[in-house]
Amino acid sequence: MNKDGRYAYRPLQLANPYLYYFLVREITKTPNWNFLKSRFKEFENENCEVVSIPLVKDAKDKSLMATTIKSWWEHIEQRSIELSLEYKYIFITDITNCYGAIYTHSISWALHGMPYAKEHREEKNLGKSIDTYIMGMQYGQTNGIPQGSVLFDFIAEIVLGYADLLLYEDLQNSHIEDYKILRYRDDYRIFSNSKEDIEKIVMKLQSILATLNLQINSSKTKLSEDVVEASIKEDKLYYIANVPIYKGDDTVFNTLQQELLFILQFSKKHPNSGTLSKLLNKFLKRLIAEGKLEEDINVLSAISVEIAMNSPKIYNLVVSILSHLITRLRSTAEQEKIAKNICHKFSRLPNIGYLQIWMQRITYKMDTIMGYTEPICKIVNNEPNVSIWNNEWLKDELVTGFPTYSIRTNWLVDLFTPTVDIDEISVFDY
Repeated sequence: MNKDGRYAYRPLQLANPYLYYFLVREITKTPNWNFLKSRFKEFENENCEVVSIPLVKDAKDKSLMATTIKSWWEHIEQRSIELSLEYKYIFITDITNCYGAIYTHSISWALHGMPYAKEHREEKNLGKSIDTYIMGMQYGQTNGIPQGSVLFDFIAEIVLGYADLLLYEDLQNSHIEDYKILRYRDDYRIFSNSKEDIEKIVMKLQSILATLNLQINSSKTKLSEDVVEASIKEDKLYYIANVPIYKGDDTVFNTLQQELLFILQFSKKHPNSGTLSKLLNKFLKRLIAEGKLEEDINVLSAISVEIAMNSPKIYNLVVSILSHLITRLRSTAEQEKIAKNICHKFSRLPNIGYLQIWMQRITYKMDTIMGYTEPICKIVNNEPNVSIWNNEWLKDELVTGFPTYSIRTNWLVDLFTPTVDIDEISVFDY
């Protein structure tokens, strides 16, 4: 997945299903699961609040993602504002390419302690088993764990929880106790009443992360004395400053084009932001509610594509908007022409496998072949000789029992419509 609209990317991995199964089976064996729970208890301390342990979906929420976002809002943003009553300074930072940098051997260090794990390298234990399966998913590499699954979020928390424990012990030994840390995965918010203490905490954190092959992202650090304002993301502050533009579900924009142009300007200031998603959701809801569309569909499509060019996180929302625009064109020829133009413009971006999957969703039934290069798109198109996983190590009966093409659900593909409904892509009900 393109990460920033330029050359940075984030690999979203479908782990080999056999290895995934073996890993889950190993983790959930009763003795191993009890050991993991006790180890996570050891990671806990009164100075560090961790709010990124994988959650179970709240019954009131539409999705697990909705539950996760609400948890972040409550335990990171709102909690940060609350801590402004106790602390004068806030320091915000994160880890550079966290999942891609995690050293698989550090999983064993985290579970069994670094000294013990290094002295007992040949011992068969839970940490070693997890390490082995993760390496298998990475073609034997020891750097990085897969991304895109709650399972691997959990694995990452093992390593990051160990870092929390090491930091707490180091700070206790240094008699630094007046501080609070909020951590959401690899994002840290450090609170203190002393600038000097914050600098010491950050230096110790940096040193501990380095022993685990991780490092602080110096380009995303911020120290502020305005704890309340620093606690709120910049995109949200900008939105709040412009809130008169929207009045509930109504808008003061006279046309859809005016609203899209505003969103385009916002996206240039705050690409890939949560507020940008919110604005696009509002626009999509308005577009769906429109009866006969009087505005130029080509122009609206062009602006929508431009919004997506620098904000990969909202690809799904933009593709949904495009699907509702394209299906309003009168002829199939017009629909295919604009779809080809959109695909051609998107093709200028590197690392767009994720985007191709979404575009295939709305162009699948068009006669024109769009030339998608993403392997999953090729499988949907029934192209021959596409391989996603290396299963050569399996017994023959297992390989034939799970052919790659069985991930293509024929009846579901046949039900594809060229329109992506808002319920398919919105995290919350709007």
